[in-house]
Amino acid sequence: MIYTAIDTFYLTDEQLTNSPSRKNGIDEATETSLRIYGCDLIQEAGILLKLPQAVMATGQVLFHHFYCKKSFARFNVKKYADLKTELSRTERHILKEMGFICHVEHPHKFISNYLATLGTPPELRQEAWNLANDSLRTTSCVRFKSEVVACGVVFAAARRFQVPLPENPPWWKAFDAEKLGIDEVCRVLAHLYTLPKAQYILVCKDGDTFTFSN
Repeated sequence: MIYTAIDTFYLTDEQLTNSPSRKNGIDEATETSLRIYGCDLIQEAGILLKLPQAVMATGQVLFHHFYCKKSFARFNVKKYADLKTELSRTERHILKEMGFICHVEHPHKFISNYLATLGTPPELRQEAWNLANDSLRTTSCVRFKSEVVACGVVFAAARRFQVPLPENPPWWKAFDAEKLGIDEVCRVLAHLYTLPKAQYILVCKDGDTFTFSN
């Protein structure tokens, strides 16, 4: 059982008799049957997943307690199944559009090495790391290789701290980056900081859904 010091976790016979399901017109026999069925599903799912019995036991207690607070009539199993199907379909759609390539290399992995190679002050590391995090809110991550983005945030961090970087030979050449790309990463970041906090904008129309056509 769940250990709790909160007395309100436990219910009285009167509360069970006047459960939300009963108030929705579900008789005692039907509610009892649904409770047993739900607990059976939790137990069987746990066995299939090879989970410890404690997991299933906790799940069953939480299941009972939830439906002491909410009516079975309010939660349609078919709606859940439809949402599950839609989620799987959406996942396939995303994978298709990504060409089934989900491996991503982030600029963060290069930052420490680049700064150590350049012999920069330690305070630049956190600044460059923060800039790399912010760059993920822009399209730089899909326009440039992570090495270029890493060079961009290193350059931006160095400018903020007024730390000079080697120019003869150009420091970015050691990291297989081009100055044009570095400047663009910096420009995009600078523009990002001029924008107000983003808000959700509803652009979908009723009935819109994913399709697999071009």
